[in-house]
Order: sequence, then C-alpha cells, then structure tokens
Amino acid sequence: MRAELVEFEASGLSWRAESAPSETIRREISDRLMSIETLAGVEVLKRNLVRTVLRVPLASGGRVIVKRYAVRGLRDWIKYTFVPSRAKAEWVTGRALHEAGIPTAVPLAMAERRGFVLSDAALVTREIVDSVHLNAYVAAHLGGPDDPRRAALYDDLARIVRRMHDAGFVHNDLHGGNVLVNGPPEAPRLFVIDLHSVSRSSRPSEGARWFDLAKLLHSMMSCSTAAERERLCRVYEETGGPSGTRVTDLLSCDALSAELEPQLARMERARAKSRTARAMTRSSKFDVSRADGFIVHRLRTVPPELLAPLLAAHRSTLSRRGPGVLKDANRSALTRQTLAVAGVARSVIVKEFRCGSVTERLKNTVRRSRAVASWLAGNGLLVRRFGAAEPLALVLRGRGVAQREAYVVMEDLGEDARADLVALARFAGDLGPAARHEKRAMVLAVARLFRELHAAGVYHGDLKAVNLFVQRSSAGPRVVLADYDRVVFDRTVSARRRVKNLAQLSASVAVCISLTDRLRFFREYAADDPERLAAWQNWFRRVTEECRRKIVVRMEPIE
Repeated sequence: MRAELVEFEASGLSWRAESAPSETIRREISDRLMSIETLAGVEVLKRNLVRTVLRVPLASGGRVIVKRYAVRGLRDWIKYTFVPSRAKAEWVTGRALHEAGIPTAVPLAMAERRGFVLSDAALVTREIVDSVHLNAYVAAHLGGPDDPRRAALYDDLARIVRRMHDAGFVHNDLHGGNVLVNGPPEAPRLFVIDLHSVSRSSRPSEGARWFDLAKLLHSMMSCSTAAERERLCRVYEETGGPSGTRVTDLLSCDALSAELEPQLARMERARAKSRTARAMTRSSKFDVSRADGFIVHRLRTVPPELLAPLLAAHRSTLSRRGPGVLKDANRSALTRQTLAVAGVARSVIVKEFRCGSVTERLKNTVRRSRAVASWLAGNGLLVRRFGAAEPLALVLRGRGVAQREAYVVMEDLGEDARADLVALARFAGDLGPAARHEKRAMVLAVARLFRELHAAGVYHGDLKAVNLFVQRSSAGPRVVLADYDRVVFDRTVSARRRVKNLAQLSASVAVCISLTDRLRFFREYAADDPERLAAWQNWFRRVTEECRRKIVVRMEPIE
C-alpha cells in the first residue's frame, strides 16, 4: 500500500513528503533548510561539487539524512529543464525500490525551487543506522575467504542485485560505496543507496545487467577473490527466473572467469588513469586557482592563501642555508617547512624544480615538466593503493617552454623513517631475536612492494633506499614511496628495468643488510614467478653487475 503524500511550501522550495512524518520534516528540516548546517548536532557526512550530505538529529531522538544538491550554472539549468533533478530522481526511484521490496534508504521528502529553471533541490531520507560501506564492513567485521559469514553476505548481495534487475531497475553506478551494511556479522543487512542514476524499464538489457554486475565486482576486488566473484555470479544466476542472462551463457560454457577477470583488470586501469588525471582539474578533491602569477593545483583541504608564505619561507631557508634544507642541487631543492591547516601545524616538504636552463625548457615542450610529472605520479600511486607521501599542492609559474618556477608541496614522512636510516639505527651490530624478526619483516615488506609495483606496471626510476620510508602498523611494517617524479604507469616492467630497480636498492642499503637478507628479499620478490625464482643465481649475477656499474659511474676521478 502506497503512503499518502502531502505538498507544501517552505524555505522558498516546493516540498512533497510522506503524510505521517510531514509535520516533523516541515518543522525541523524544511523551515530551517537554509541554516541547517549550523544547527547543533548536525554532521556533514559528505561534501563535493554535486551534493552535500548531512545527518540531522530530530527532537524525537531519531535522525534523518538530508541531501542538498548543487545546481552549477547554465549547463545544469539546461540539463534539468529536460530531465528530473537528482532529488526527484532519487525520490521516485527510492520509493519504487522500497515498494518492490529492495532494501534502500527510503525517501521521506523531496523539494525543488524552480522558476524558469531549477535553482535548488533537496532530499530527506531515513537513516540507515550504524551502517558502513560494503568493503569497510567486510574489512572490519569478517574474516578471509574461508569465513562462511563472508560467503553468506555476498550471496545475499547477489540475490538483491538480481531481484533489482528482475524488477526492471538498473543502478548504473553500483559499487561498494553505494551498498551499505549494518547489523552483526551473523545477520548483516544490505541496502542499495545513491539512486539518482538508476534507470527503469520493463526488461533491462543483457548489457546493462552485465555492466551493473561488473562495476560492483570491480569495486569489490580489494575484498574478494576471483573464486568469490564467480560464486556471486552463480548465485545471481540461480536467483533469477527462467529467462537467462549473459551470466547464464558464460557459466554454461565455463567461461565466466575468463571473461570477467580481464574486464575487471581493464576497468581498474581505466579507473586509475581517470582518477590520476583528476589531480589537474577541478573536482571534489582538487581545486585549481591563480594567484600572484602562479597556477595552483591543490587539495581542497589546503587553503590557497597559505601557499605563498610557504614558498617564501622555502626560499628564505635556502638563501640562509638554514637547518630545514634537505637538498640544494642544480635541478631541484628541498626544504622542510610547517603548514598550519585549520589551526593544526603540519610538517611538509617543499620541492622546487629548477627549470631555468634552456635544456630543461626544451624538454618541457615534448613531455610533462618534472613538477607536473611528480604531482601526477604521487596522486597516481595513491589512486593505485600504493603508500606514498601525499602531494598537497602543485605551484607553477608558466607552462611548457615558458615555465619559470615549479614547486610541489608534499607530506613530510619524517627523516627518521627513511629506510636506509632505519636499517642503520635498528639493525647494526649484534641483534637479539626481536630485532632479527623486525629486520626480516621489513625486508619482506620492501620485497612485496617491489613485486606489487612491477606486477601493476609501475616503474619508479629512482627506487633507492633514500626514497623508501618505513612506517609501523598493527599489520607489520608499511613501506611508503617518496621522490616520485620518475614514476611511469601502465607499462610492462621489463626484466632490464626490474634488475635496475633491484640494483638501485641493493647499492643503497647499509651493509647491515646481509647476503641472507638479500636472498630472502629475492625469494619474496619472486614468490609469484616460479621461473624467476628458479633462476635466482642468474638474477643475482645481473643485479651484482648492475650494482658494480653504478658504483663505478658514481666514483669521482682522483686528480
């Protein structure tokens, strides 16, 4: 039975709401919409260029979710003249899903302000209490692939997706962030949210169903195995009616994983490439502005007015050779500075890329400048889920051949965490059992990082110990990368380049890293390649020869 609806005007918007909660919504939400963020107890859950999501407490003790949708000028005015606003789309779809028995955040009210064009929109939904996104729930509450509770959760998810498709709904943005889970691990409950992209037809196409399913499974790659993804597809197929889907066809010829896994790999490459490129444009995470002749690309959390004083402090530190100077060479200079954001002082590194030479300017006409490459590489590593010193801002004066100044401001990982200094400080001399265990864990962590970088098609052209930083965590040592302007993505890392990286590391670590440690490192590095592991003597010879070559090249002639 459909709930009765009422309509009213409040805060300059036209509202439509369920009759039962309408008075509460009008009194506590609608009449105070323009100042709602300032009210006591209101939490901002999400803010981006598209919408702001708030959790608002009610006098009754309950809470609701309020979404305020941005209308961004001419493009949106034209768009929402012909298609429903996001608020209306979520209102219609959310209530239809609820009536079809698909668990979701049920909309309680929606509002629009329209004159000639849409100028404001809002939506109020029930709160899904104590819920987290799917991937976070699995990581926090469930065990590994052998945990039967994990299989049960994914089975339930497959059934919900199939019921949604069979009811005529295609989400079009179905990923782990748009699936909420609450309840105990023995009896979790799943909810499909963010419904403004959902389309509905009497019979969704095979391609639309497959895209929805593939997008969901791609988002779950970090919390599922290939076998779990195939099982989810099997449950999806078994849940439906007599009419088959593309999943049915692939399962019938035992080709599901052979089709699905390469597609997920392609989707991951496309995701990483797209997310990396966003660092150069305005987005929910980044902003671009101009100030004092500079072009500034920055995280939105970094106030732009703080960057000019930061660069001035960097130049001052270099000129007086202050204690904050980390490097001052022909091509670059690094200083350690303090950046105060929201009253919290944060140590950062300012890296200046010197670009005054004719050679450097000519290079900038045929490839990205080193500063831009560094900014993109740092963000690209984070997007690909590798630990890296977080880039905070890219500051440029001029571009290409006209580039005169270039800086990257990045997170300071702390000098004491540098891998070569950690090795000298902790592992020199005779070691006890605890220190030996810690040393072995660090060696294996670095080996896994090298293996994962190369397997993911990531090549770091300067992968020395001084550019590796070791952080402690409950899961063991975590190795983080820095100085990444020579990082290249999405290429097969050749054997020659692999040897070069291994030699760079071997030549830069302290002598307290023994031959046994280096053998242990290589066994871990080659753990996924039996052929490479079997040829360890040949690899060791090649790495040793490369190390010798590097040492000879670096030696200065004695006059």
